[in-house]
Amino acid sequence: MNNIVNLYKPVGPSSFFMVQSVKRALKIKKAGHIGTLDPKAEGVLPICLNRSTRLIQFLVSLPKVYRANMTLGIATDTQDATGQVTATGDATTVTEPQVREVLADFQGEVQQIPPMYSAKKKDGVPLYKLARNGITIERKPVTLRIYAIDFLNKEGNEVTFRVKCSAGTYVRTLCHDIGQILGCGAHMSQLVREQVGQFDIESSLTLEELSDAPSDGTLTEKLLGTEAGLDFLPEIEVHPDHIPSLTHGIPLTKVAVRATPDRFQPGMNLRVTGEEGCIVAIVDPVVDEEGFQQLDPGEIAFKLKRVLV
Repeated sequence: MNNIVNLYKPVGPSSFFMVQSVKRALKIKKAGHIGTLDPKAEGVLPICLNRSTRLIQFLVSLPKVYRANMTLGIATDTQDATGQVTATGDATTVTEPQVREVLADFQGEVQQIPPMYSAKKKDGVPLYKLARNGITIERKPVTLRIYAIDFLNKEGNEVTFRVKCSAGTYVRTLCHDIGQILGCGAHMSQLVREQVGQFDIESSLTLEELSDAPSDGTLTEKLLGTEAGLDFLPEIEVHPDHIPSLTHGIPLTKVAVRATPDRFQPGMNLRVTGEEGCIVAIVDPVVDEEGFQQLDPGEIAFKLKRVLV
């Protein structure tokens, strides 16, 4: 059971609670989630089981899609509905065209200051613990990318929008910043994560559905293989006789490689496939595609990052 579960987390439980519940339901010892969801948020929470937890480091950077409700006219210290009101403003004059215009301005590369009520750490201490003790520290802006942000609806002071963003984006901070620009203040009142990479809400499972699967014989069809989890990574094909040495930690030389992506460069994660498309490892290029062509057959072309078999 070294698979991935595309789990649906409801409002209420923590992400940690959902992981522990999956472990109990499937009677496994090891599991980990891809990207935390706050207790008040709901939606897609992919969970890796047993050996597939090795994939988490490569999956946490997947882009996310959220549907968010934003309440105009009220700002809070947590930037969501759980916090204390810090400021109020007149949102009655804010129009739909104004909201649409401000949302559009956030598309592309943006700078975001992480909120104090977050799991980011300062000297090993989560910021939210400092915030609960009345301590506020300076945080440096982080560069993020908003791939798309779409207006969905506005009823009174409530705005609904959908955003596709890079990993590490705080949607509640996005709501707060939008409220600042509109001049009335705002906070996030609801959040649904609709997608994490290729894991979408339509194919997600509730904890109840997953718990029933072992007894009704549908567990195998409801679990995803590592290939499904990593198919977004560019692929390298390796000659079969070189796979054993790779799985024992020996880097790939040029002669071991059967096929490469059209473009690659150092710092990229690439999946190495063997026979029948099985993913055996993740590697990092030593050179780009042009440098690869200039290597001698015995020179190292890809260094090993993780063995998956």
